Amino acid sequence: MRISKMENFFCQLTIYWRCIIILLILFFSAPLFANEQSSPVICDDQNLIIEADQLPIVDLLNLLNQYCSITISGLKRPPDEKITYQANGPVLEVIKRLLRYLEAESHAFEFNGNQLTNVIVFSKGKSKYSLPIPSYHQSNNTPAGQKISAVKVLEIVPGSQAEVHGFQKGDYIIAYDSVEINSASQLVSEVQKKKNLQRVDLVLVRNKSRLSYVINSGLIGVRIQTVRVLPEEIH
Repeated sequence: MRISKMENFFCQLTIYWRCIIILLILFFSAPLFANEQSSPVICDDQNLIIEADQLPIVDLLNLLNQYCSITISGLKRPPDEKITYQANGPVLEVIKRLLRYLEAESHAFEFNGNQLTNVIVFSKGKSKYSLPIPSYHQSNNTPAGQKISAVKVLEIVPGSQAEVHGFQKGDYIIAYDSVEINSASQLVSEVQKKKNLQRVDLVLVRNKSRLSYVINSGLIGVRIQTVRVLPEEIH
């Protein structure tokens, strides 16, 4: 069957407009893909990538909140200060390195289960001492319903660093300087052993949420007691 010149013309015209439409779609969608790929913060449940190049601190904090659901508060740096910073690794380790880069060594971490949710920065000066949050396995082999030893905070000393950091009555101190703590006497002993260090990490549990602090060594400023609790209350 022969195709007339007119039919051939319209066929070519249709192909032409189809090509134009495809090119327009590619042209307008390219910036969207470029913006997505060039995001300076990429985060999943386990890892975090930061590629900040002259990025204002306030923008970096907003991106961490948007993509990682992590809120960082208390930084004393100007919000519009631009930084260049690259890091790639587990979420907690990248955040720790970022805090050291920003000279925010005195801080507290708040978790929802295993998910880091909040970072509170305290104005306590610089420190080069920082350790990873330890893992605790005391409850792994404990029979169901059997209680274990724990250290409970009974009172906060006014004016102490415990008060400054926001420790509360009813908190459970579960680690000091990466050593798992099971009794009040053990905590006192560890504080004495580490009194010559500049900073130590301390982990406590409040309302079944784990909080990690970097504090000065020496007296904490709490009155404590060894108690018996169910493992799920502090792990």
